[in-house]
Amino acid sequence: MSYSRELSMIEQRRDTIREWLDEEAPYAAADQKNLDAHTPERAYWHFGYQAALSDVLGLFTTADENAGNVDNPN
Repeated sequence: MSYSRELSMIEQRRDTIREWLDEEAPYAAADQKNLDAHTPERAYWHFGYQAALSDVLGLFTTADENAGNVDNPN
């Protein structure tokens, strides 16, 4: 099964976030407080990362479910 549509969506979202970071928080690439133990930044980083993984899993689960649907042309 090809996931080119899903991969394209993920790449587009990644690029949008990169652009936002460049404009709104250019310091984020150098200021890595998320690497410091017991900090709110580290907790928020992990929270965001698990949310992203859940989103990706949901995207691929939906794609797999739709692949078996004869009413779906994709």
